[in-house]
Amino acid sequence: MAKKNTKNSTKLTQLLAPKHWPTWLFMGFAWLLSHLPFTAQKKLGSLLGSFLFIVAKRRRHICLTNLTICYPDMTQEEKLALGKQHFKSMGFGFLETFSSWFHKTDELKVEAEFEGQDVLDAALAEGKGCVFISGHFSSLDLCGNLMSRYAVVHPIYKQQNNAVFNFIMERQRSRIFEKTIERSNMREVLRSLKANKIIWYAVDQDYGRKHSVFAPFFNRESATIAHIGRICSMTKAPVLLYDYGRTETGYKMKVTRVDALPTGDDVENARIMNQQMEAVIAPKKAQYYWTHRRFKTQVVEGDPSPY
Repeated sequence: MAKKNTKNSTKLTQLLAPKHWPTWLFMGFAWLLSHLPFTAQKKLGSLLGSFLFIVAKRRRHICLTNLTICYPDMTQEEKLALGKQHFKSMGFGFLETFSSWFHKTDELKVEAEFEGQDVLDAALAEGKGCVFISGHFSSLDLCGNLMSRYAVVHPIYKQQNNAVFNFIMERQRSRIFEKTIERSNMREVLRSLKANKIIWYAVDQDYGRKHSVFAPFFNRESATIAHIGRICSMTKAPVLLYDYGRTETGYKMKVTRVDALPTGDDVENARIMNQQMEAVIAPKKAQYYWTHRRFKTQVVEGDPSPY
């Protein structure tokens, strides 16, 4: 135990070097913002998003490019309006993330609803664990925190490049979740499923050619992670679509069983997953992560990126 504490102390000491001070100051400010009432956070987040839409030119370009690809019938005015709504949603989402990190679940004074407890209970009764698949929406962290009121979930995450940010993210999420799993750690994924736990994958990002197959996403062939179906085929774990987001009065999480998965075919699995993602994006377009480069990997290697 002493050895483990020494290792952790050394890591923290390294993160206290002067080069990391700006990030620590920012996170201290984020902690303060997380204690604002949610009504104030929403207003401040909307202002932040409007500001970022003006100054974050690259992210704005990515957002509008994605909207052009996914909604070719939208007029330029409609895309700009949706883009602005999206940035406001993301601005609020930043503050929601800080609230989720710096508050325990019972400290979050928001209305939350979960639909599908019977579906989840039936899936876990099979004793194989289960796999949540979801998209990336701006309330991802907050709804993840709220979901822990209803179920024990082991989220899959990607390490961040900023060492201090990554340290705080991992530390704070470990206070909420029983276990978090780095996305490359397949052994821990299988261990969680064997223990009849829920693992949570957000499956809608482009992780490159090596880890993907191509399947339609909004009628465009897009790189989609291939190993979800393989894991479920191997473990017999049922797949549940995890939908979440803001409502007019608070937040709602919902799970539905995806009996069509797995199929035994990686491309067909990817097609079904993308179809599920399109369905949950449709009613809350502004909350989706349009600022991710979803179409960066091309079917023909060497073809230009749309971004």
